[in-house]
Amino acid sequence: MNEVPTIDWFALAPELTLVGTALAVLIVELFLRPERKRMVNPISAVGVVVALVWVAALAIDGQTRESFGRMFVVDDYALLFKAFFLGTALFVLFLSYRYFTEIRTYQGEYYFLLLSAFAGMLLMPSARDLVMIFIALEIVSIPGFVMAGLRKFDLRSNEGSLKFFMFGVLSVAVLLFGLSIVYGFTGTTDLQGVAQGLERFGAGNEREPLLLAAMLFVIVGFGFKISAVPFHFWAPDTYEGRRFR
Repeated sequence: MNEVPTIDWFALAPELTLVGTALAVLIVELFLRPERKRMVNPISAVGVVVALVWVAALAIDGQTRESFGRMFVVDDYALLFKAFFLGTALFVLFLSYRYFTEIRTYQGEYYFLLLSAFAGMLLMPSARDLVMIFIALEIVSIPGFVMAGLRKFDLRSNEGSLKFFMFGVLSVAVLLFGLSIVYGFTGTTDLQGVAQGLERFGAGNEREPLLLAAMLFVIVGFGFKISAVPFHFWAPDTYEGRRFR
């Protein structure tokens, strides 16, 4: 009989706070008058600060917490990056407030997408499984596709969003193909098990050509995602489309 994975809600508190804030912002913005819609920015900032408080509480607790059968682990390493990402989120919200005092459209959608992307970032340092890494990566990426084209009547914004989406889909396909081969060789998606499996296949002077190809696919997939050279050629058009004017 399969054991049901346990969920540590305290460990998930920062992520749940950001998700709840994103939903609240999307709903509250509907009931605000046009000149008051910029108030969703401080609401978002409050949610980020509360998430930071949860991170501090987890750091004070000092325990290594696990959820979803060790797919999600909260330790000192994860907490450090969660605090960094949340600090970055506050900085981005500060910059966004000035922009939306002049351009007052799609504020609820923008802050919802922004907070959703940062929720994915909080998942990444806690991911200890290939499946969780992929989920976190896509939670970060998908809002970016939409935000790149948020100015719906700007052709550059539309073009940038479309190119970002097309190359994002391509990178996902390449990444998943590589991860599927890695899973086929190692028989697990757990990072520790994958490391042990790769060490076994890489022992001595023997190298599996298909496994090397799989690692190349994974590197290429991540390279497209982070626009690392030489997989960065989509980035200029996308950032031009997202540029605030």
